[in-house]
Amino acid sequence: MLTNKERLLALMDRYALDGVVAATPENVLYMSGFASWKQRNYRQGDSQVSVLFPRDPAQSPALLISSGDEAYASHQDIWIKEIYTYGKHEKAKPPAGVELTPEEKRFVSLLDVNPKGPRHEEALVQLIREKALGKARIGIDQSGLTEGTIETLTALLPGASFLRASSFFLNVRMVKTDGEVERLRQTANLNQRAAAAVLERCQVGAAEGELAAAYGGEVAKAGGQVSWLHLAASRGGNFPPLENRILKKGDIVRMDMGCRLQGYNADTCRSGCIGPPTDRQRKLYDTLQAGVLKSVEAVRPGILPSQLFEIMLSTIRAAGHPGFTRHFVGHTIGLEAREFPFALGPIKEVNDPFLPATTDVLLEPGMTINLESSSHELGWGSVSVEYSVVVTEKGYEHFIPAVQMLYSLPLQHQNPL
Repeated sequence: MLTNKERLLALMDRYALDGVVAATPENVLYMSGFASWKQRNYRQGDSQVSVLFPRDPAQSPALLISSGDEAYASHQDIWIKEIYTYGKHEKAKPPAGVELTPEEKRFVSLLDVNPKGPRHEEALVQLIREKALGKARIGIDQSGLTEGTIETLTALLPGASFLRASSFFLNVRMVKTDGEVERLRQTANLNQRAAAAVLERCQVGAAEGELAAAYGGEVAKAGGQVSWLHLAASRGGNFPPLENRILKKGDIVRMDMGCRLQGYNADTCRSGCIGPPTDRQRKLYDTLQAGVLKSVEAVRPGILPSQLFEIMLSTIRAAGHPGFTRHFVGHTIGLEAREFPFALGPIKEVNDPFLPATTDVLLEPGMTINLESSSHELGWGSVSVEYSVVVTEKGYEHFIPAVQMLYSLPLQHQNPL
């Protein structure tokens, strides 16, 4: 199970919530294990999916899916036992004497249940009533609902109080479960392999489009999805790859790449030179590496993001880059590429009833973060260093082997993994 149930219940108690409704694809997956193809692709219309979670342990949570999602639900490892549909569907009628697969049997059983309502709002209202929450205080994940949904719920359930609470789920998800950490580790390893596939093709005459295809192919081969790929040879910034831009000797190649696997994100950077690095290239990379590694070594429960930021800045400046500036030292990562408190760096005030007062939250075991630094110079190029770690009781653990370097390309004896 992905849900940090202990933290979920504690925060529901803190904010006096009798129930919560998850509705974004990320929060539905987090609360149930279900990933809807319709919700991800059809944000409007009859495609909403939600999870109703009551605080009362006597009431079990329920997953509400749209008609057309039953086949996907029958194939997924959903830990919520109560699954309901809305909309119109026809009951399945298997031919007599046909032996169905376990997935087909689950599919038939889902179609045997009468829909809770013609539309998502009516079906959700019915579920809320059945769970004895008709006069309760309920947190609603408004970011995953169509405009006007909360107003409709309020009109149909005037005795209930509905609060916009998408940020509540961000708070819950700050501390990861072991199941989440394992998915993040798997995604980080996939991203590492995909990065290696790119580095292995970096040589004079290779096109940036070819490198991008290698990255996407490696990610797709494992069942993942590309989130972004910043790939630029001797261009300073987060530029996309140019299909026909050909690598030449002396280019400095910097990649920042992100992908998803089983709903969870990975983010990493790699830098290399076509040919031996120059002294300037080497020195700049080494100063960034020193600063990022120093901040990684300081990760432990109880340290603040602002402290990690100051450690990185002071180390890079002392290592030979006195004028270096940067607006953050990294970010959190999970079901989204950045989760609260998003950027780790200088303190920013937060005005939200379900979140801490500032972004400078104490790190605690189970938090997952990326620590990074980059230097961009237009007309010259970019270099970056980035590490992904999970905070542990005694400090931290890397998701992937903590080996990064400024690669000399094409690769000779350097192992990109």
